[in-house]
Amino acid sequence: MRECLVIYVDAALDKNGRAGCGLAVFIRGRTLYTESFGLAHGGGSAQLEAHVCAAALDLAASRWPLHRVVVRTDCAPVVRSRMPSSETFRMAVHEVRERCRRGHRVVRYVSRKANPAHELAREGLKSLVKQQVSKPMAAAA
Repeated sequence: MRECLVIYVDAALDKNGRAGCGLAVFIRGRTLYTESFGLAHGGGSAQLEAHVCAAALDLAASRWPLHRVVVRTDCAPVVRSRMPSSETFRMAVHEVRERCRRGHRVVRYVSRKANPAHELAREGLKSLVKQQVSKPMAAAA
């Protein structure tokens, strides 16, 4: 088993169903990989955060299969919920827990201030908003 990867994840959701997601992968305190992107999302913010955690675990399994992985999120319900309230959130949390069972992988809570993916999620949301604003302008031209 190789060294431990720490993957910070975050999601930002606006009132119009637009979301931004960010993740930052570290090994030995150094940045290995970062990503931010935007998408449309019809559910709640905790559900989205759970989906981002699951995607981070999938990414780690495919790109760094021999490393132990700690995913850190600032969404306490994803980490601490024993019995998630809605069916969709329950399913999203179940996805995360199933991926953790597959190997040396855990999901832990981190404060928003200590989460480097927070700004990446905001950038992802901004990029989606810019994309959507420029599409109608291009169509009008």
